[in-house]
Amino acid sequence: MAIARGGLVTYSSEHVAYGQRLTQYLDTLQRDLVELRRMVSVYDDALTVPGRHPGTNGDGTGRQATNGPSRPTERLALDEARECLQRELNNGAPYISYAIAYVRGVTASMDRSLSQWEGEDSALDSGGTP
Repeated sequence: MAIARGGLVTYSSEHVAYGQRLTQYLDTLQRDLVELRRMVSVYDDALTVPGRHPGTNGDGTGRQATNGPSRPTERLALDEARECLQRELNNGAPYISYAIAYVRGVTASMDRSLSQWEGEDSALDSGGTP
C-alpha cells in the first residue's frame, strides 16, 4: 500500500512482500514450463518410436516369441497407451493457449500501468486515438 508523507509516496512492506510473492510465482511458472517442455518431448518420442517388435521376447533376452493369439494383445495395449498419450496432448493444448493469453494479458496490463506511471499518454498505449 502506498503511503503519502510530506508529498512523497513511500511503500509499505506489503508492496515488497507482494513483489517477492509475484517473483516466486514467476519462478514456479518457469520451472513448471521447463518440466512441461520435457514432458512434451518425452510424449513426442513415445508417440513416434515403434513399440516392441512382436518377434522378440519383451524381457530383453532376444528369444523368439511364440506365435499365437496372445501376441496381438501387446500391440493393442501399446496402441491404447499411445492413444492415451495423444489424448492428453490434445486435451492440454487449449489450456496452454489460455495460459499464454492470460500471461500476455497480465504483461500488457502491467506495461500500461508502468507507462502511465512514467507519464506516457495512456490513450496511445491502448490503441485509442489521442
